[in-house]
Amino acid sequence: MALTIETTSSGGAQKPRLHPLTYGILIAAALFALYFAALGRYPLMDPDEPVYGQVAKEMAAGRGWLTPHYLGQPWFDKPPLYYWLSATSASLLGPTELAIRLPSAILAVGLVFLVYALASYDFGRRASVFSAIAMATCLQQIVLAHASVTDMTLVFCLTAALYAYRRWIGASGRARFRWIVLCGAMTGLGMLAKGPVAPVLLAATFTIHLWWTGRLRHLASLEALAGIAAAVAVGAPWYLAMWTLHHDTFVQGFLVANNIVRFLKPEHAEITGHWYSFLLNVPVLLVFFFPWSVFLPQGLVRAWRVNEGARLASVWFAVVFIFFSISKTQLVTYIFPLYPAAAIFVGVLWGSAASGDSRDARGVRSALWAALGISVLVAAGLVMYANAKYPEAARAALVLGAIMVVTVAAALAWTIRCKRDTGGKPVWILGTGMAVFTLWIMCGVMPLAAPRASTRDLVQRIPGADGARIIEMLRSRRQSMVFYLGRRPEHALDASAARRLLSERTPTFVICKEAAAEQLRTPGAVLWAKSGGLVVFANEAAYRKGSKAR
Repeated sequence: MALTIETTSSGGAQKPRLHPLTYGILIAAALFALYFAALGRYPLMDPDEPVYGQVAKEMAAGRGWLTPHYLGQPWFDKPPLYYWLSATSASLLGPTELAIRLPSAILAVGLVFLVYALASYDFGRRASVFSAIAMATCLQQIVLAHASVTDMTLVFCLTAALYAYRRWIGASGRARFRWIVLCGAMTGLGMLAKGPVAPVLLAATFTIHLWWTGRLRHLASLEALAGIAAAVAVGAPWYLAMWTLHHDTFVQGFLVANNIVRFLKPEHAEITGHWYSFLLNVPVLLVFFFPWSVFLPQGLVRAWRVNEGARLASVWFAVVFIFFSISKTQLVTYIFPLYPAAAIFVGVLWGSAASGDSRDARGVRSALWAALGISVLVAAGLVMYANAKYPEAARAALVLGAIMVVTVAAALAWTIRCKRDTGGKPVWILGTGMAVFTLWIMCGVMPLAAPRASTRDLVQRIPGADGARIIEMLRSRRQSMVFYLGRRPEHALDASAARRLLSERTPTFVICKEAAAEQLRTPGAVLWAKSGGLVVFANEAAYRKGSKAR
């Protein structure tokens, strides 16, 4: 076992410990509050969730498990691992929101335990508990655990590969072979989760770490070759099958368009691709790793050279951050793979402060003052964003911001009260506050914001949608219509085209924004439903059919 930094107090009465069953119940309750409460209560959100949900739904319905399909056509936006997991869940539970999202929530729990295991191996129990809390309750983890997207699957596979690699470095005898094969297998699964980026990031990290620690010769060992073989055996067959079945369509659609081009050309040129884009991940990390991001600078300085595990975490953090900072396309989820390393740095820092290191205790107290200021800004930003995008949820957003501010203030108050012995209570306060924060998002905010972020409620108000003609007159396509209708609605280029379609005898419903409603008011057209800033008009044939259905 490598050197740890955990210390124990000498002397004094031993505090009574909770029964292990009590710990288990508390952990289960916390994880349920963070990741599973109300998971299926709100609809799939545009633009991404309905696409992944539709692919999984078609896969579960028998479209085929090898080639992903979207509306019956091969779909090469992402590899199939998340689709397989989500389709399996949909096969068991039905194609519901809960089933589609469940794999992300389950893998989020697994990721928390992986962070605990990785930190525990090098830094001791206290630091590993704090690392797990930081990982479990940062904003990005909470968001992605509730989303039907591939990021949680990728980061789980990458972190599992890192853990197996770390155990390989520290193992001896036959165990070394088992750990490196597991590392390779998880790398292969990473290829199936999001593509070639998984082996690229891991290979760069392992090479730099082995060079730093004077073990570069290990790359030429039989064990390393076994790990590479395991990665190829797990990850390569699907790629080979896709090339065999779809040839250049797969190569251009997936490998070129969704990997190489995204790295070399900005997908959102108005935001990324400029000289300052290299710095965009700094505010992303500050906001989406909040509230723990304020402790990260001190944690990095404190721990990066402590031991073998700290050096590995440092290399991983740097490789991911630099790789996605030089990428021309940047999304807020891209640097999520470095969050486990960031959580470990924060956990080590808090473990040291809780063990009596006065310098680190002063540092976390100062960082909490900064966190309080940032939490006020975040709260204000939440309210402003809600007012602009989701006015129905503005008051709920105000409560949400207040929860964050009160949580940070309570943690700060505790550290001020206990200047000499901060202990670990502020970590638990922050973690509990973020669990309450999450519950309010799921139960208080999302039900109010959902109608503007998804068309489910609107589509469900259209009777006999399967047999009627559905027309959408929107500038940007709403993918949730496809998921909830089961087909892509027709598109009207302008109001005159929509009015002409409404004048026909075919039962027709037209969906448009409220601002365009007046343009569709024509003899025979009836305003049928309103939801989330959108309205539905029905022609006479659709009105008669819908009235009977009601």
